[in-house]
Amino acid sequence: MMKGLQIFSAAILATTSAIVPSAYAIDASLNVGVEGRHFFEDAAYSQQTSNQLSTFIKPEFVWDDADNSQRVSFVPYYRYDAADDERSHGDIRELMWMHWQGPWEIRAGIGKVFWGVTESLHLVDVINQTDSVDAADGDEKLGQPMVHGIWLSDSGTFEAFVLPGFRERTFAGEEGRLRAPYVVNDDAIYQANAEQRHTDLALRWGRSIELMEYPLDLSVSLFRGTSRDPAYLPDIELIGATPVVTALTPYYAIQNQAAATVQYSLEGWLLKTELLRREYHDPTLEDYSAAVSGFEYTLVGPFDSSMDLGLLLEYQYDERDASLTTSQNDIFAGMRFALNDAASSEVLAGVTQDLDNAGSWSFFLEASTRLRSNMTIDVNAFLLGADTQDDLLYTLRRDDFVEVALNFYY
Repeated sequence: MMKGLQIFSAAILATTSAIVPSAYAIDASLNVGVEGRHFFEDAAYSQQTSNQLSTFIKPEFVWDDADNSQRVSFVPYYRYDAADDERSHGDIRELMWMHWQGPWEIRAGIGKVFWGVTESLHLVDVINQTDSVDAADGDEKLGQPMVHGIWLSDSGTFEAFVLPGFRERTFAGEEGRLRAPYVVNDDAIYQANAEQRHTDLALRWGRSIELMEYPLDLSVSLFRGTSRDPAYLPDIELIGATPVVTALTPYYAIQNQAAATVQYSLEGWLLKTELLRREYHDPTLEDYSAAVSGFEYTLVGPFDSSMDLGLLLEYQYDERDASLTTSQNDIFAGMRFALNDAASSEVLAGVTQDLDNAGSWSFFLEASTRLRSNMTIDVNAFLLGADTQDDLLYTLRRDDFVEVALNFYY
């Protein structure tokens, strides 16, 4: 496996060296990781295993021209998973040309863009598709083809996106954990006649102002295009005379989305809100509004220590019912520890509780520390409770796990 990763990395270096002018200053780095997951309970489905081992490689190459007005970045990615073939996959996270002049900036290629301010839920983050097999929290994203224009002005930052091409969400295979009872197949259905070639459009305005001498960050965004969140249609076959669901087919509808974020820093307080309105062009799908709002309060050096302690509390609202979302009326509480030690040790933990159903909850833990100058260890855990079949978390009721990862940086 390691020999294959070395060949893969060498091929990337040779290719990028050939396409980028030699006048550019080149900066290269490499992240290689090995991860092991252990699931505490027996699998819900016979093809699954209780242990999952994977490894990944993520080189990064950045070229800057002599006058510092242009940059080319290239971030390929590949993961191999020993248990789930669908989790073994490659992606171009970024292959972007950037040029800036005065208040203007233009970016073209494949890239990642993050919109959002809250901790427990990222409602407004719509540009990139979720790489759901890569990380359980949904924070990993696939690279998105785009042309991205930015204009900096006294009235704020204005951004426009043309997104020519769509990325389908990744899903676990039969052997993978963290999946529904039915495997999601690869034959997606699209509302747009152009299917994956449909061009999406997005606009965003953001501005930072002072309120009572403290920074207030605002943003408003609009998106029209193929939904990153698919609906699922059952594949039905006749077994004898009985119709049986054998798989799920993702259906990607066209949507309009309007969203806003607010973040206010007030001494030790960080107040955060995300607002969303999403409307579908398909009348069979439910339009909805959603919001998440809360705060993080940071205690500096509590108990005469050198660490920082952040206390988080957020409320999640979604007007859809529990069969369509896990955040229709939920509260999130968490803590963030930054030990401020030589190893840059950090811990983030939180629990989300459904206020309508005491038996529906989820807990996560993310901890990391540096073992050597170029080596870190990460420990992640995911636990949940779900006692009713109409709860979306019910399909994951046996998928509590702990994950240990070693990351090497060069």
